[in-house]
Amino acid sequence: MLTEGVSLIDSRSDRVVMEPNPTYWNPARRPTVRIVYDNVIGKAEGIKSVAAGDGRVDVVFDLTPDEAKGFPASDKGRIQTKKAKTILTGVFNENRPESPWRDPEVRKALNLAIDRRAILDQGAHGYGTVIPAFIQPGRYGADPGMTPLPHDPQAAKAVLEKAGLGGRDLVFVSSPAWKGVVEAIGRNLAEIGLSARFVSDRGDLPDDFDVKLEWYFDWTPQYPVACVHREFFGKDATLRQGPEDPAFDALYDKLLHATGEDVEGVTREVERYVQDRSKALFLYSPFTLFAVSDRVAFTAYDTCMSELAETRIKG
Repeated sequence: MLTEGVSLIDSRSDRVVMEPNPTYWNPARRPTVRIVYDNVIGKAEGIKSVAAGDGRVDVVFDLTPDEAKGFPASDKGRIQTKKAKTILTGVFNENRPESPWRDPEVRKALNLAIDRRAILDQGAHGYGTVIPAFIQPGRYGADPGMTPLPHDPQAAKAVLEKAGLGGRDLVFVSSPAWKGVVEAIGRNLAEIGLSARFVSDRGDLPDDFDVKLEWYFDWTPQYPVACVHREFFGKDATLRQGPEDPAFDALYDKLLHATGEDVEGVTREVERYVQDRSKALFLYSPFTLFAVSDRVAFTAYDTCMSELAETRIKG
């Protein structure tokens, strides 16, 4: 039983009912509506309910781009978007000693091979923001002078062929949700004589995969440093994705010991370094997508939480 926060839980079953908490500490954000989480109605059925306006479902969280694109034409509900603190990026498989992706010029070439705007439009129906590195434009630590790497297929082709990757079938691993993104990347690679093969990460990963698409938070206000940097490359990280990188470790150590106004400047140094070295296949930041009934005024948050504290019934 919760005694603080947004509400009180009074039921644990197929339906979780949350009543407004009149003692919530912040009067400006004190909930006013009774919230019912229905654990029986399926996602597809919930989306149809919002579109039909039948009153059973008012908000469906975490739609995929395909689900949002397929939302029925309706005057009873709509798709609502929010720029979330997440990124979709490609992790190069550098674990094998002979991996070509240990070469930053080869990693950069694959970045040059893809048209990020086309990838976003074709693979995610435009629901997202193209990113130049790990932090979204406009977020804390993002360098306003930094732009995404250009689409330069001819330069990419020359480097990749020199590295012996000409004509290669590149294996991309991702969840099924990003299959459309891989297919869009494949269309770009076909322009330079390569191809992309999708492998679901639900099975055993092949040892020779090239890139794995991963979804990460880019930063957190509680620790205003790009968390993904530590996860990818930090000296003490458990998720280091490539060989040791003393230059990055020195930068990250500088970041850890920065204080005050220096923190953002050093964070920008890190961002420029990861782009200069093409530490990942930089793609885009996905929007969080909701199906929302016109019966409610829904406030979407840019965290991963399904926060409903400020949702109101209209009228």
